[in-house]
Amino acid sequence: MNLSHTLSSVTSRFAAGLAMAAVASFPGSPVMAEEPDRLAPIRATLDAHGGLDTWQQQGTLTYVLTGFPLSGPMSQPNTSTIDLRSRANRIDGQGFTVGWNGEQAWSTGEPNSSGLPSRFVTLGSFYFLGMPFVFADPGTVITERVDVEFEGQTYRSVGVGYEQGIGSTAEDDYVLLIDPESDRLFAIHHSVTETGVERVTWVFNDWQEQDGLFAPARLTFYAGWNPDDPGQGAVTEVSELDFRTQRPNANIYRVPADATIDQLAE
Repeated sequence: MNLSHTLSSVTSRFAAGLAMAAVASFPGSPVMAEEPDRLAPIRATLDAHGGLDTWQQQGTLTYVLTGFPLSGPMSQPNTSTIDLRSRANRIDGQGFTVGWNGEQAWSTGEPNSSGLPSRFVTLGSFYFLGMPFVFADPGTVITERVDVEFEGQTYRSVGVGYEQGIGSTAEDDYVLLIDPESDRLFAIHHSVTETGVERVTWVFNDWQEQDGLFAPARLTFYAGWNPDDPGQGAVTEVSELDFRTQRPNANIYRVPADATIDQLAE
């Protein structure tokens, strides 16, 4: 099946799934059926990446990111330190530091020294490192799909969206392409409503493993995606990956006295 057509079909079916979910949750039914496994469509994928239980036991994730976003100061190697329980993040780069403490996004150095809004950088860069586990967060709506064929390989596809009011960009939606042999993610096709970009695609080229958990080692970014001629993608690399069960010191996420607050996060 043509990938462009299939992605459009999956997105449409995802919207229909949201409508069905809203109807199913309407109060007043005297008989309550047993609640289905919300994560069933990605359960095997969570297991293939190390297991949700193992992920939830972790307190800290650190890594060095190179090439995300695609240009400017943030594209140079920078180090992220994430509290996996609160999702607070601090990124230390060349000439800047940006942070998210769960309520405020901030930056030090010149106000635009990172090149992008602090909230977008701190939340967005981690999200791809946390896939597929971030899709198990409360408030996600996960729907099965039609299979997708790409370069002679057939992939399972799953739609992921968000209940109203969940997260900072609840209108975003994702289509996950999953390798049926390994059950790991092959690609993510999604909207970027916060920056006004219509659709983009990330291909997970390589994975790295620590203590049984898998995280991306190399990703390729495509603006949109023509499956017949995807063009030259931009590569993002992840190195020095480290999971720890202990949470980081919360003081590193405090807003410094000389920091600039990202007003979009207010």
